[in-house]
Order: sequence, then C-alpha cells, then structure tokens
Amino acid sequence: MPLMPFHAALPTLSLHADGVLWVGLALVLATLMGESVLRLLRWPRLIGYLGAGLLIAAGGGALPAFELQTGARAVVDAAMAVLLFEIGHRVNLRWLRSNPWLVATSIGEWALATLLGWLALGALGAGGLHGLALAAALACSAPAVALSLAGEFNARGQVTERMLLLSALGSMLSILAVGLLTAWMGAQIGRHWWYALLQQGYAIGGAVLAAAVLAWAVNWVERHFDFADEGAALLLVGLILLVLSLTRMLHWSTLLTPLLAGLLLRARSQRPRVWPRHFGTAGGVLIVLLFMIVGMSMDWDALRTGTLLALALIAARALGKLGVLRLLGPASGLSARQSVALGLSLNPAAAITFVLLLDAQQQLGDFPAQLLNAGFAAIALLGIAGTLLARWALGRAGDIPRDIPRDGGRA
Repeated sequence: MPLMPFHAALPTLSLHADGVLWVGLALVLATLMGESVLRLLRWPRLIGYLGAGLLIAAGGGALPAFELQTGARAVVDAAMAVLLFEIGHRVNLRWLRSNPWLVATSIGEWALATLLGWLALGALGAGGLHGLALAAALACSAPAVALSLAGEFNARGQVTERMLLLSALGSMLSILAVGLLTAWMGAQIGRHWWYALLQQGYAIGGAVLAAAVLAWAVNWVERHFDFADEGAALLLVGLILLVLSLTRMLHWSTLLTPLLAGLLLRARSQRPRVWPRHFGTAGGVLIVLLFMIVGMSMDWDALRTGTLLALALIAARALGKLGVLRLLGPASGLSARQSVALGLSLNPAAAITFVLLLDAQQQLGDFPAQLLNAGFAAIALLGIAGTLLARWALGRAGDIPRDIPRDGGRA
C-alpha cells in the first residue's frame, strides 16, 4: 500500500477571513485610536472610538444603521444599558429636593433646546411631528461623554456633578418624549388616538417594574459582594443584561429601565457606590464596541446631505442650553462663569440619540430620510466637536486638574 504524502494529513487551509478577524481588527484600531487621542492630545477616548468607526465606514466597512445585524444591535443595547444604569446612579434625589432650581434648569434647558431645534428645522421646511421627534432625541446631552470626562480626566466640582445630573435627567426626558411622539404618530396612521397612551403606559409601567426588580437585585448582591472588585462588578453587568433581555422580550423600554434602576438604587444611599468605571473590562469592551458601531453606521453621502439641517439644529440646540443655564444657573448656586461652562459642557450628543432614532424608524417605518440624515450628521459632529467643547469647558471651570496623568484617570 503506497504511503500518503505528508501534506495530505494536514487540514485544508482557507485564506478567507471570517467575521471574527474583522471584528478583532476593528477593535484593535478603535482601542489604539482611543488611547492615542487621550495620551497625545488629552482628548477623551470616545473620540478615538467614534473616529475609528467613521474611518472604517469611509473605507467601505459601513454597517447600514437600519439593517444592523442582531448581534450588533444586541451589543448596542447592552452597552446603552450599562451606561444608563451608571449615569442613573449619579442622580441624587436629595440634592434635587434641596435645590429645586436644578429641576427647573434641567427641564428648561431640555425644553428650550427641543423647541429651538424644532423651530430651526421648521424654518428650513423640515418641521412637523417628525422634526419635533428629532429635536427631542437630540436635546439630551450624551451620558457616555459625561461619564468619560468625569472618569478619564478626574473631573470634580459643581460643573461636573451638574453635567452628570442634567445628562441623566435630559436622557429621561428624551426617552419619554420620543416614545410618546412615535406612538402618537403611529396611532394617527391607525386612527386610534388612545393607542398611543396605552402603548406608552405599558412600556413605561413595565420599565418601572423591571427597574425596581433590578435595583432590588443589585442591592441584595451588594450586601454579599464588594463591587470594588472586578469579579463582583461582572456579576452586576450580568444582572443588567438579564433584565435587559426581559425588557426586550416584553417590549418594555430598554432605555428607561436601566436609567430608572440606577436612580432607584442611588435613592437608597446618600453616597454613590464605588465600582470600576463601566463595571470593569466587560463593560469597557461594550463601550468601545458601541461607539465603533455608531461610527460605522454613518453613511458619508447621507452625512453630507444632512449637514445643513444638522448645523442649524446644533446651533439652535446650543443656544437653548446656554441661554437657560446662563439665566437659571446663578439661581441654583453657580457663578456666571460656571453657568456658561455648564451650558457648553452639555453640547455632546452620541449613542442615546442614535438609538432613539433607530427605534423611531423601526416603529414608524417612514421617518423622513432628510431628518434621519440630519440627525446622524449632528451625532457625528457633536460626538467629536461637542465632546471637545465640553472638555475645554470643564477645564476652564477648574474641574479638571492640570496635572492629570497622560493615560487618563482609571476608576
């Protein structure tokens, strides 16, 4: 019997790269860009993550925003749940009760940003309920950027704490407003006005119930584990993802649930819990993937066509936020300089607006492409320029120390 050649025993090699390779390369690129902008330019890592996604999209590796694969959308939802739980935990209800001007400031800056944004869109022929939904989605400041600035640059002070607070409250207002508007527009198609109220009542009621369960579970786990340990923090991420899965199955609000859960958990204690930022390595990877996916979902041709509307929307939004903060900031205990700095620090917009627009298009199916392009262009611009402006404002307010290490703060 003739002997088989030696190479015949080896497996057949395939030189076709699978999806894991491309995900790994994208993750390496995003991480390198994030670390580079932080160490060399003292910019937040999120700019590098978002920039990496935009570069990949420009090179032909775009992910169509409204055709995200199940896995990519699951990553987006999981990362948003971690972020919103973390920012919700920064809301101190006792502080709001002792200083009611904070509530007035939050509602005022969000409402005026929404109104002026809607009027700007209307002046350019893109108003209506769809334009109002876009303005409301963009009116909130990005929680991820607020957390990144506070954590990576060791920002401490009244401006930073209020930036975190207003980002959380503004996100809650945007979630509620966009949900109600999309439900109302959907109900108009079916001519059942009560359907909008019933749908939102179910989604919000379920979110409150799920949030209470999550807050109770985290509080119970906290009595048996130390969340400062990364292993225990991973358990916390697991709880958040379990509740997220439940809300997705029952069609409850996946954005409102973790935000309320963090708020309810903080209400049980005067001091915030101590845990690794983004709950350790697992949460950190989710954040990198989130901003990379947001960047990769941007269609460059669509961004160009939406730039004019986006610039008008950005200017109106910034004017509304800065105007209210300059007017009400001193009444809440800030100096004029701090009030201006806080107004500027609320400019970033990113992932939460992205998810709200995805959900609105999914529910309605006919959201005007002109407005969606404007929304995505605004996210790209504010995700980078707005974040840099917020970084500068916190530095001018004195909340960021001058001697921060080159590798940023590591919670």
